[in-house]
Amino acid sequence: MEELDFIIKYSFSDFLKDYPVGEDPMEFVNEIDFEVYLTNETRDLKEQVGKGKISQILFSLAMDCGFPLSDVMDATDSICQMSGVLFEWDEDKDFWDKIDNYFNYQPLENYDVFFLETLEIIAKYRGKGVGQKVINNLIERFYSSCGLWVLKAFPMQHDIGIKSEKEENWSDWNRKMKYPEMELDFEKAQYQLFNYYKKKGFQNPFDMEYFIARPFDIINRNR
Repeated sequence: MEELDFIIKYSFSDFLKDYPVGEDPMEFVNEIDFEVYLTNETRDLKEQVGKGKISQILFSLAMDCGFPLSDVMDATDSICQMSGVLFEWDEDKDFWDKIDNYFNYQPLENYDVFFLETLEIIAKYRGKGVGQKVINNLIERFYSSCGLWVLKAFPMQHDIGIKSEKEENWSDWNRKMKYPEMELDFEKAQYQLFNYYKKKGFQNPFDMEYFIARPFDIINRNR
């Protein structure tokens, strides 16, 4: 089988401001977009084969600044939904109790969270191990930048925006994804993702949709 070479391009932006951090919950979230490309031997980009989005949630910075963690959790709808599952909301308990208890009270390296919200690989390159390479690269590149990785196991072909749009109006990207050829039964599609992430070393102790792992657990597993 031909060995294929890929490269990931990361991008994010931020506003320069005159006031100290702590005015807006989005100041504690880095929204990082990435694109995956097939390359040749000289690293020229030949074809985009994947893309995705990460939210880096800077809980450690928020705690150091005295900014309410509940406000950071409410920065975006997706972060709020994720936080409602993974973290402790009871006023009589610590915010991190569920996570700390699951990891047998072995403290995380830090309390910043990398939340992989979406990862898409076009149909032509699915089943070739590209997704695994992407996840490994993300964890390696941002290894010391977070204490916890979170993945959302939601099959994109069941996204309401995609399902409600007529195929004749689809973008070129959506056509390359070939959503109608993917598993159309939601429970089966989610179960496929469930098994995929489990095999990669992620666990879902609190909810079927959200998988978690400490970075060094995944790195050690892949050695």
